[in-house]
Amino acid sequence: MENSERKDPALARAALDHAHTARAALADLAPAPWWYHAGLGLGVGLVFASIDVGGSMVPSGVIVGGVVLPVALTLAVARSRGVSFNRSLPVAGTRQLNGLYAITLLVLGAVGLILKLAVDVPGAMSVAGLLALAFTVHVSRRNDEALRRELVSRA
Repeated sequence: MENSERKDPALARAALDHAHTARAALADLAPAPWWYHAGLGLGVGLVFASIDVGGSMVPSGVIVGGVVLPVALTLAVARSRGVSFNRSLPVAGTRQLNGLYAITLLVLGAVGLILKLAVDVPGAMSVAGLLALAFTVHVSRRNDEALRRELVSRA
């Protein structure tokens, strides 16, 4: 059945303007605060350092740094901003950076473990953890910038 009702162009334009304004406001809320990025970096660093310490710190450090802290930070950001973004989905401009990030973490972990276990270099995993911390903060901030740019470009 055909819709014979005429639509008002002014109402359609107003709805589009409202959607544009809402998307622009969302783009302003998208970037996480500094402490989110620092916290993610600390979590990754904790995972590496816990392996360096050894013993019972390994499972607890991996669980706290790799699971609990990222979830708590994500919930805290959502609560502080009033909106939640799925930061794990790659934005078009960050796919290569996220791939490089994953490879870098694997390489840092492998080199740290080899230096710790095979060569017996004390603190090797902690140094690798500091590098992973810095790279995590950098990548996390770049992902946020790309998310904001994408939201603004669609607005």
